[in-house]
Amino acid sequence: MGSYVARHPSPSNSYGGKLYEAQGHSPQRLVPSSQTPPPGGRHRTPSRNLNPQHPTHAPSQGINYLSYLQPASTPPYAYFCERIVRVNDQQASIFIQQKLKAVDAAERFKIVDAIVEKGLDLMTNRFGNWAVQRCLEDPCTAEERVKVVNVMRGHVVELATSPYGTHVVQKALDGDERCKLLIVNELLMDDPGETLINKHASHVWSKIMELQWEGNVPPIFEYVNHALRGKWAQLACHETGSLVAQHVFENLSEELKRPCVDEVLDNLVLCSKNQWGSWVVQHIVEHGSPEAKARAISILTREILTLATDQQGVKSLDKALKQSDPMVLDGFVRKMAESRVTGKRAIIVDMALTLPGSQFITQVLNMVGKEHRAMLSDALRSHVVTLKGSRTGAKVIWMFEKARSYNS
Repeated sequence: MGSYVARHPSPSNSYGGKLYEAQGHSPQRLVPSSQTPPPGGRHRTPSRNLNPQHPTHAPSQGINYLSYLQPASTPPYAYFCERIVRVNDQQASIFIQQKLKAVDAAERFKIVDAIVEKGLDLMTNRFGNWAVQRCLEDPCTAEERVKVVNVMRGHVVELATSPYGTHVVQKALDGDERCKLLIVNELLMDDPGETLINKHASHVWSKIMELQWEGNVPPIFEYVNHALRGKWAQLACHETGSLVAQHVFENLSEELKRPCVDEVLDNLVLCSKNQWGSWVVQHIVEHGSPEAKARAISILTREILTLATDQQGVKSLDKALKQSDPMVLDGFVRKMAESRVTGKRAIIVDMALTLPGSQFITQVLNMVGKEHRAMLSDALRSHVVTLKGSRTGAKVIWMFEKARSYNS
C-alpha cells in the first residue's frame, strides 16, 4: 500500500509454517509433562466437569499425547476438544492439529465431528481457533470445511469481532463460494458501518475486498456504499477505518470506490487534520486517479494556510510536494505569496509564525528556483520585524538571507 501501512499496526493474517511453530511451540511439548504424576504419588484425575458427556474417556493418569500419536491409538477427540475449551489445554490443540494432517479419511471424520460439536467455543478460544483453522485447510475435504463453516451460521458478526474468532472467519474466506457467501451475507445483514471500524472485523472486510470470485461478483459494495453514504469521511478518520478506506482505494474499481473518494475529498480539510484521515488523503494524492489527484491538489492549494499550520494537515502538503510535480510546487508558491485578505500580509508570513508552517517553508525553499525564491522573499520583506520577534519566524528570515548570500 505504501509507507503508511508501517504506521498502522494490524494483526497478522498469515498462518504459514507449522501450526505448533506459529503458536511459538515445538513438537517436544507433546511429551508427558507436569500432568504425569510422580512415581508413587496419587493418580490425578480430571475434573468431572471437564467431560460430563464422555466420563469414560477421562484417563486416570496424566495425558500421554505422544502415545496417542501412534497409528493404533484411539484418542478421545471429544474429550481433548473439551479440555481446550474448559482449561485452555494448548497441548490438546497442537495434538489435534497434528492428527488432522496425518490420519486417514475415517479418522479425520471423527476429529472434525468432535470439533464441530464444540465449534463456537473452539473458534473463540485462544488455542482452539488454531484447531478449527486446520479443519479449513488441506487435507480436509470441501464438504468437511463446509460442515465447519456451517457452525458459523448466525454467528459470523460475533466471530468476526472476536480477537480469535476473526482468524477463523478470515480462514474460511479461503474456501469455496458457499463459505464466502455465508460470511459476506451475514456481515451485510448487520450494520457494515459498525464492523468496518471494529479492529478485528475490519481485517475480515479487508480480505473480502481482495477476494476473487469464480462467477458473477456479488454486489457487496453496492450495499456497503449504500450503508455508508455520508459516513465515509467519518470512517476515514477512525484508526481502523483509515486502513479499510485505503483497502477500498487499492482493490475496488473506480466506479465502486468513487463514493468513498468523493466524500473524503468533500471533507479533505477535516480528514487531513485528523491523525488517521491524513493517511487516506495522502493515499489519494499519491495513488489516486488523475481526476482525484487534481481535485485533491486544488483543495490543498486553496487551504494551504490552514493545513500548513496544523501538525497533521501539513503531512498531506508534504506528500503532494514529494510527487515532484512542478505545477504543484508553482501553485503552492504563488498561493503562499498571496495576501490572506486584500491589503493584509502574505500567507507565508502567518505560516512562518508556526512550527509546522516554518518547516513546510523550509521544504519548499529547498525545492524552488530563483524566480520562486524571489517571489517568497518579496512577500516577507516588509514583515521582518514581526518575524524576528518569533523563534520560527526568525529562522525563516535567516534561511532566506542565507539563500540570498549563497546565490549572490
